[in-house]
Amino acid sequence: MKEALLAKLRLWYIPAILLLIAAVSFVISYLPLSTESLRLDESQSIWQTARSLPAMYYIIGQDVHMPLYHTLFHFWTFIFGDSTQVIRLFSWILFIASFPLIYLLGRTVLNRPWALTVVALVALSPYVNWYANEARMYTLLGLFTVASQYLFIRIMRGQKKSWPWYVIVCIFGMYSHYFFAFNLMGQALFYLIARKKFPKGTFKKFILTAIAVGVAVSPWIYYFISLGAGGNMKPSLVPPSPIDFFNVYSEFLFGFQSISLNTIMIAFWPLLVVVALVMVRRSYKPNTAVNYIAVAAFVPVVLAYIISFITPFFLSRYMFAAVVPLFILLAWILSRYSKKVAIIVTLLIALLIGGMFANQTYTNNARVRENYEMVAKDVAEKATPSDLIVMSSPFTVYPFEYYYNGTTQIKTLPIWDRQNPGPVTAFNAAELPSQVDELRKGHENIYLILSYDQGYEDEVLDYFKNNLELVSQKTYSPKLEMLVYRVGYEDPVSFTK
Repeated sequence: MKEALLAKLRLWYIPAILLLIAAVSFVISYLPLSTESLRLDESQSIWQTARSLPAMYYIIGQDVHMPLYHTLFHFWTFIFGDSTQVIRLFSWILFIASFPLIYLLGRTVLNRPWALTVVALVALSPYVNWYANEARMYTLLGLFTVASQYLFIRIMRGQKKSWPWYVIVCIFGMYSHYFFAFNLMGQALFYLIARKKFPKGTFKKFILTAIAVGVAVSPWIYYFISLGAGGNMKPSLVPPSPIDFFNVYSEFLFGFQSISLNTIMIAFWPLLVVVALVMVRRSYKPNTAVNYIAVAAFVPVVLAYIISFITPFFLSRYMFAAVVPLFILLAWILSRYSKKVAIIVTLLIALLIGGMFANQTYTNNARVRENYEMVAKDVAEKATPSDLIVMSSPFTVYPFEYYYNGTTQIKTLPIWDRQNPGPVTAFNAAELPSQVDELRKGHENIYLILSYDQGYEDEVLDYFKNNLELVSQKTYSPKLEMLVYRVGYEDPVSFTK
């Protein structure tokens, strides 16, 4: 009787705790972050999906995106609107939907309390919360990634019924983001290393799965290539350094802190690595599932790091697949110690991560914050029809226009005719003087707004400073700055620095 009662309690207390964690996340994460100023990438989500499906597919086909998130987001905004609270709610719901899967993945190597601890730590993670409240595809990517990792371990343990679900999840995962492939590469590498741990016939089924995924994704890949393979709004990135590699894991654990605080955290990485190695050595030998979790936590990042020397794209958000396995691996290491030590250390880690989350959320020092809302408000109050707003880089015009309701004309630098289809106008240093001369004609002040460096921001800034009269400037968030230059004869505009 007592055992039956305990079984019923277990059946309900796990969902109840997951719901409680979701409720806490709503209060401390969604409510404060949903009102943040719209960011550049989010504005592109709105711009790309605010049209018919064929037109939307044409646009994202020219960009580096898969269509699943945009399709879902298209219908979400069509039904509920495109306010910042609404568009971010969609991502947050996908984040919450991953909680049961995170718990199940954790249970493959941990007991119930530790698996719930992993869910709580992920829910507290400043890095994960930032993307859980951003109108982009990363929580969708995370949802399918965790599902595939859980099903992969079930397949390894001989659960035949997991195969159809694994194939479906892999297809949807690939349609959520190209970099889901790094998760699959990690699984393929692990299978090759530990193939003796898998049931007989697994190799053939993995080959058939790869064929099924390839066939399912090939129509979009063909369409993508036929449109030019991503030349529209490609960011300007450089090959990564070793510091960038450690910085990714610093962001996974502690989020997007100020440059000074992030430098301190990176400086402690060698010590943390030594401590982790000592802890692992003191633990008993990990089983095959733990080994896979370790591979899932590091191999996608290592692969992305190596390939980025050929085609630079090394940004932490593209390695989203490694976050949950990293937290599970951390919990597994802690669980090897005595109960008292494990609880104390876990609470200290939770306090540290929670403090970083609060710092990222409630201060203006987060490196990824983009306060276009305040810029648009200031310009609307100060600028007149005789002035000109100049956005650089060109595609930053979208988050600004989301908030701007003034009458001043908006141009971009380089000058870009958005009415004509095709890629954004490329920057040409030789044409900069003539383009600035064209922009200044007939205007009194130029409001130059710099927020996204595509490799030429310093040249633009130097030219303006050396050839025009700076009358005011203001910084709104890291890397988002407005400078006002007088090009006519009216009294200068004044802003508080």
